[in-house]
Order: sequence, then C-alpha cells, then structure tokens
Amino acid sequence: MTDPSCPSGVCGADVPPLIGSVLTGTGLTLAQAAAALERGEQPPLTDVQRRLVQQWAEQQQPRSAAGASAA
Repeated sequence: MTDPSCPSGVCGADVPPLIGSVLTGTGLTLAQAAAALERGEQPPLTDVQRRLVQQWAEQQQPRSAAGASAA
C-alpha cells in the first residue's frame, strides 16, 4: 500500500528497513535475503526491503562476472 504523504516509502514513524547490512524485522542480511530470493523462497520483506535486496544483488553481479572471467 502506498501512502501519498510518504512518497519514499520510508517515513519518520517507520522502523528503518536496513540497519548496517541487516534487514530489520527479518534477521537476514542483504546477502542472505538475496540468496533466499534466488532459491525461490519468499522471505518476509517489505516492498522497500525487497527493492534494497534486488538493488544489492544487481550491484554484486558485475563483481561475480569479473571474478569468473579472471579465473
């Protein structure tokens, strides 16, 4: 559900979606959540957290591809 008074999806009264690399309320790190999504699991992520995980995973792909081509 989108709140028009909070276009970013993260508002002052909300708990932050991420503290360090841990997704709040899940106990999962970004890497763990990305791996779970890749396995087809549905971890209990908010829409904002899911976007953060997807963005994190996309940023990891160039590193993985570069590492594979160097091998």
